[in-house]
Amino acid sequence: MTEKRRKAIVRRRIFVALLVVILALLIALGYFIVTIINGSGSNTDSPSDVPISSDVAASNDSLPSGDTQSSKEETPSEPEIFVTPTGVELDANFGRLLLINGENALPDDYDTKVREYLVEIDPQYRNNNYVTQIHKDVYPYITAMVAAAQADGVNLKVWSPFRSYAIQNDLFKAQVNRVGGDEEKAATVVARPGTSEHNTGLCADFNMAGDAFESTPMYTWMCENAEDYGFILRYPKDKQHITGVIYESWHWRFVGINNAKLINELGVTLEEFIEMKKFDPAMDMYGDDSAAE
Repeated sequence: MTEKRRKAIVRRRIFVALLVVILALLIALGYFIVTIINGSGSNTDSPSDVPISSDVAASNDSLPSGDTQSSKEETPSEPEIFVTPTGVELDANFGRLLLINGENALPDDYDTKVREYLVEIDPQYRNNNYVTQIHKDVYPYITAMVAAAQADGVNLKVWSPFRSYAIQNDLFKAQVNRVGGDEEKAATVVARPGTSEHNTGLCADFNMAGDAFESTPMYTWMCENAEDYGFILRYPKDKQHITGVIYESWHWRFVGINNAKLINELGVTLEEFIEMKKFDPAMDMYGDDSAAE
């Protein structure tokens, strides 16, 4: 092979090698561009990949109560509208599961902070002018319930809704005197201040707050209909070993429509229900900006 021919072959091989390298680079560049384009499209279609601002994160830490949310990490439920026989629209998914009893007391400052959440109950729905307020979360449900009962010819009225620590303390001391100074015994009938559901504004006694209530048409109506408005009999018979409170036919607690139906279906107390749901009741302290169901 002549020197001239050998050099020509070498030049051809170098040229082919360069073409292969250039082609490989073009293919790699094209793949890189396609990857970037696809990656940008994926970020647009997937909100979960977008960083959450501090404002959004803060709002998720203060979901409305009711909620009946079992934890703050859960997405709030969409409203499930229940239309009452009197035409009132209520959210069946909303609820309040704050647990207050002898072992779960309210903070010392709760009595002050809760005042901004209280509203006056219209006189047509109550028969007591001494204590007249209820938590605003509960107001539409309790008034709709009383109005429905009255429309059915049942004279249901709110007797004792929210009570301040001071009023609760007076009632507790009076009960202690009635039982000869035994505070433990007195607490099964009248809760100590800060451990009463009445201090929350989420419950109410109806009509007379006494044993005779069980024999009235009002009690019968409540047993048949209260869950439709989010209320449960808070202290049932044969449950004192769980609730720490005697049977009270007149004391009904708002927990939310869907919660109330499930509690009644299961035949459990609020204490048992919260344990079953592994719900932290401390999240549900005030309402509006506290927690959700």
